[in-house]
Amino acid sequence: MKLKNKYKGSGLCLLLLLCMTLSGCGVYSFTGTTISPDIKTISISNFENPTGEGPANLTQVVSTTFQNYYRRNSNLTILQDNGDLQLEGQIVSFTVTPAAIQRDGQEDIASLNRLTLGIQVRFTNTKNTDEDFDQLFTITQDFPLDQDFTQLSPAIITQMTERLVTEVFNKSVANW
Repeated sequence: MKLKNKYKGSGLCLLLLLCMTLSGCGVYSFTGTTISPDIKTISISNFENPTGEGPANLTQVVSTTFQNYYRRNSNLTILQDNGDLQLEGQIVSFTVTPAAIQRDGQEDIASLNRLTLGIQVRFTNTKNTDEDFDQLFTITQDFPLDQDFTQLSPAIITQMTERLVTEVFNKSVANW
């Protein structure tokens, strides 16, 4: 019995030492980022909406969500421009399409509608250009036919935007 307790404490100490070593090296963090220690800043440009689709505040929602997410989930300082990492892009789609078609007598009708939000993102790593990308990210949300998409709650659009930002974050600094 005494022998078991002696090793139990040693295992805990070893685990704590390993955790401190991993978090102190600057390459890995418990948020999942794999940011090189020489990268300290990120600039996130406003995401414009040249399509004119979606709510009037869509550009503000997308841009603010990006900034808040990177602020919460990384140790990077957010700058207006010229960051070690640079994110820019634009909203390329905010569309509603039928998602589930059902036959009602001789007519085909949609029983669900699907909202698609798409953003084109350009990511630049000034320290390692091999990590640069220019990619389209899209996310969808289904909602009932009787719900007017112009009346969607801001919370739904914010949730969709957060899911998109998570994908971009994972690709840019978590290397997933």
